[in-house]
Amino acid sequence: MFQIGDVVKLNSGGPAMTVTQLGLTHGRIECAWFDLDGNYKTAFIHSKAVQKV
Repeated sequence: MFQIGDVVKLNSGGPAMTVTQLGLTHGRIECAWFDLDGNYKTAFIHSKAVQKV
């Protein structure tokens, strides 16, 4: 459903994130974004919790 480089956001809102890794356990993907202070952040998020922007 997703590919590395896709821009996504949480179904509940939040910042735009870039998919950086696929194929993790339990349907998770890794996403990266910059917070409001410009800090680079990453998180492992279930693929059903995000949608393409």
